[in-house]
Amino acid sequence: MVPQEMAVSGTHDTVLKFVKDTFPEPASTKILDIGAGQGSLSLKLKRAGYQVCACDIDANNFKVADIECLEVDANGDLPYEAGTFDLVLSIEVIEHIENHSGFFTNVNRVLKPNGKYVFSTPNILSLKYRLSFLLTGYGYSFGPLEPFVRSPAEQHISPFSLDRYTWMLSMCGFEIATFRTDKLQSSSKIWYFLAPLIRSLAKKRFGNSPTVQRQNSKTALLGRKLFIMASKTG
Repeated sequence: MVPQEMAVSGTHDTVLKFVKDTFPEPASTKILDIGAGQGSLSLKLKRAGYQVCACDIDANNFKVADIECLEVDANGDLPYEAGTFDLVLSIEVIEHIENHSGFFTNVNRVLKPNGKYVFSTPNILSLKYRLSFLLTGYGYSFGPLEPFVRSPAEQHISPFSLDRYTWMLSMCGFEIATFRTDKLQSSSKIWYFLAPLIRSLAKKRFGNSPTVQRQNSKTALLGRKLFIMASKTG
């Protein structure tokens, strides 16, 4: 059975390019795929020559026979020794969890010194999201939450910006190295004429630090998703 790509089409190809750009020697690169689903991304990474381990909240759903997939709980505790991996991935996972501090700390623990962590998430900085939130009180990809439903896979519960991720990651021994998007949205492009005003107001109110610049960069204002790479610093 061919594993189904659970994310929006093209997401895994964007991740694979990100990985290849950063780790061009796959045979010596050990990767952990968190929230692996049926194993579509894990399989692509393995076929590209990488050493791959996988884990998921429902390991029984994993469909790739020659890759080990371990089960993890909703707290994000990872059943691996410290310093095991060169790279950890969590693709379309982070918006589903609550305990980001515990999760990021666990990711940091299983990474080797100078290891990398890559995750993707819906982009709440896009002009499409900002307009939707202004008009409806709900942003793109983050609709009304269903009370009493705690299943991690069923709801997007954590709409965080680059600024917040920068801060949370710094508290857990990471710093953002770079970020990119998979697609520039047409529905945001039509509002891009507002970008100079947005940047001017942000600079006047909050200064012109790299963090403020990232919040209103072209990637942030137009991107559909954010793919963030963080480097382990501690």
